[in-house]
Amino acid sequence: MTEEMIKTITQAEEQAAEKKRAAIEQAATIVANAEAQAARTERSSDEVCKAYRESQLKSAKAEADKRYQETLEEREKAARAACASILKNADGSVSKIVERIVSGNR
Repeated sequence: MTEEMIKTITQAEEQAAEKKRAAIEQAATIVANAEAQAARTERSSDEVCKAYRESQLKSAKAEADKRYQETLEEREKAARAACASILKNADGSVSKIVERIVSGNR
């Protein structure tokens, strides 16, 4: 009977050791899979962030170019109007100067 108990205990210990070994192997597999998935997720996130950054930079540049062109056109229009006004007002003065020169009144 003692031998039978010792045999049963030994078998139970062997089964426990086998279950522990299997659990350790399974844990190692789970950790390896999790690390691989984390690496894939990190690479994917990096790629997504890079693409988003590039997209936002292109969008910001396009918006800046558009605003620059609009401002340039507005300023050019204002400058042309100012020049036209100056030239219009200058016509009278130029005519008077030319008239004085032609008539001999300098």
